Amino acid sequence: MKTKAPKWIVVLLWILAAMDIVTGVEMFFFPSSWFFKLVPGVPDTGPFNAHLVMDGGTFFLAVGVGLAAAAYDPYRNTIAIVVAAVAGVMHSILHIWSHAEGLLSDKHLPTELFGILAPAILLIAIAVILYRGPAAHQLAAARAA
Repeated sequence: MKTKAPKWIVVLLWILAAMDIVTGVEMFFFPSSWFFKLVPGVPDTGPFNAHLVMDGGTFFLAVGVGLAAAAYDPYRNTIAIVVAAVAGVMHSILHIWSHAEGLLSDKHLPTELFGILAPAILLIAIAVILYRGPAAHQLAAARAA
């Protein structure tokens, strides 16, 4: 019998997967649109480089597909969540460092907090919950009842 993950985890994984897939498609197939129109402040990071933006798109597409697989069966695909969390943490570290060095404007900090850092933190939490296993989740639910 397949162990079902909590519904909120599945919903969050589908949302995060969709966000990454949409971002990846935009970056890969429409790099100038992504660079100049979709995300505020991106042009402030330096000159447009279509190849570099498209490279980033492949990263987001791969992570999004992994999260979609994980949403379908979270316990079986927890490693995909861990990979996505690592990617999100590394992406967050890059942005935190860029702010600390004065390379990025603080006016876009809320977008980065909610669009980069928060998803990474959510993925870490989901991975920890899933690695603890269904027994730990069921025990916590039983104690709460």
